[in-house]
Amino acid sequence: MQSRLPRWAIITLTALAVAVVLGLISWGGFALIHKWGALGLGVFLVILIGLGIFLYIGLKPLIQYYKFNKYYQKQEGQLKNLPGLLQAGRTQEALARFEGVMKHAPDSAYIFFMRANFLQSAGKLPEALTAANKALALSGSDPMLASMLKEAGGQMGQPANVAEFKEQLTELIQSIEPRVSAIRMRREKARREKKKKSR
Repeated sequence: MQSRLPRWAIITLTALAVAVVLGLISWGGFALIHKWGALGLGVFLVILIGLGIFLYIGLKPLIQYYKFNKYYQKQEGQLKNLPGLLQAGRTQEALARFEGVMKHAPDSAYIFFMRANFLQSAGKLPEALTAANKALALSGSDPMLASMLKEAGGQMGQPANVAEFKEQLTELIQSIEPRVSAIRMRREKARREKKKKSR
């Protein structure tokens, strides 16, 4: 998730890109107004509003990822302790720490994939199934998924590309679904028996 460019270079390049785009927009706007008058002004305003909406929709997830990345790096130590907490039987503490970090995450297929795997390890199967299904649903529309998987690089059994990601999720869902169905059936049976006793 970390950038290879130094921060000053990113800021400089971003400032240059913004200056070029604003210059082109201004030049185009003046050309339209000069050529078509009020109609040109109207067209220019429509283009500006459309561009604003496009930038908001396109940049919002990137800003969320950037903010989460900074937050995640600060909390990484806590997340590394989670397997030890699970092995020690401190599941609730591990879950609380995990969810405390992940509540700041954007709607990301990869984050839901991590959540599904963690919840499965913690024995929270219905929640794990929900997270896995959400990850699979988001996998086709998440613009950052491919780059996040590339950075994970297939380490420790992690998927290295979107096809592997979907395959692992499908396998995870298929392994959890029968157990979740069994849990639901047991709960339903217990509920029916409780109703019978209360009559």
